[in-house]
Amino acid sequence: MKIVHVAPKFLFVLVFSLFCVSLSAQTILKNNHPDQYVVKKGDTLWDISGVFLKSPWLWPEIWEKNAQIKNPHLIYPSDIIFLSYRGGKPFLSLSKSNSSKLSPKTRSVNQFTPITAIPKIALQSFVVSHRIVDASRVDAMPYVLAGEGLRELIGKGDEVFLRGVLDPDFNLYHVYRVGKTYGLEQGFDSNNTEIIKVGSVEVIEKQGDITRALVTSSNGLIHKGDIIVRAQELKLRPLYYLAAGPVDVQGKVVSQVNDNFQIARYDGVVLNLGHDSGVVPGHVFNIVKAPLDVIDPKTQETVQITNQIVGNLMVVNVFDNLSYAIVLSADDTISPGDAVSMTE
Repeated sequence: MKIVHVAPKFLFVLVFSLFCVSLSAQTILKNNHPDQYVVKKGDTLWDISGVFLKSPWLWPEIWEKNAQIKNPHLIYPSDIIFLSYRGGKPFLSLSKSNSSKLSPKTRSVNQFTPITAIPKIALQSFVVSHRIVDASRVDAMPYVLAGEGLRELIGKGDEVFLRGVLDPDFNLYHVYRVGKTYGLEQGFDSNNTEIIKVGSVEVIEKQGDITRALVTSSNGLIHKGDIIVRAQELKLRPLYYLAAGPVDVQGKVVSQVNDNFQIARYDGVVLNLGHDSGVVPGHVFNIVKAPLDVIDPKTQETVQITNQIVGNLMVVNVFDNLSYAIVLSADDTISPGDAVSMTE
């Protein structure tokens, strides 16, 4: 006999969502929230939101944009964020006012960079260097044939021979290594391959489908068989915006980006959600632990514990049917197979 138990935390979230029709102070503000907060260097938007709000992704709903500021979305160190109310509804702004009229404000921010949703260094670790492409494209891409003198160890400053058709008018290329493949095992109709940037090359000479090139940068050793992609930097979006993911979208963590023993805060994961699911960078989802079967020590029954929310993540880069996300918070272990959904 199997008994299914729903975690109390999930019940709270469900009840909360049913009554959260309007964004009143009682429903969204933390009990111990301050009336103002001075932004510090190193703060993130997620952490600042968590100072005031029970659910940090509700920030866009109560952030009041001062039209007098050049870019009202951006927040900088030394800014003061004020909490005020109108008609019982809370507002956060850079203006200490209880009225709807916002006064002009100027800021000297030359020595600072704006506050981001999460630390940029956490993004740089995988977003810029990782892509997901159709596996059929990988087989057709040019690749590293050999190092000069047939050497096996290839690094910055070495010459290499490439094989495949390159753009005759383009000389800068990136070198990618084939990583994990996501296909039928993860529920996809076709295979998707992760490729990871390991270096860059500049063309020296082309002869038919053989090209001699110079390695201009490398993150380690370049291997024979690594693929060649026309140089195009993946630009990090200015992730200053947080938004709850669509409530009708459910997915799961299919992999972790790094082979760490445990997925923790600011680690990257791969989701089985992409453009086809309507997700965009900035969408926040709950991480829901996969069902866990345990044996009741008294009755010896198998009891299934479900719907445990163990953290949050934010989508940072989206492809056709997969996306990269970064863990914002983790109250327990997170593993491939855990679900992602938004119930609030």
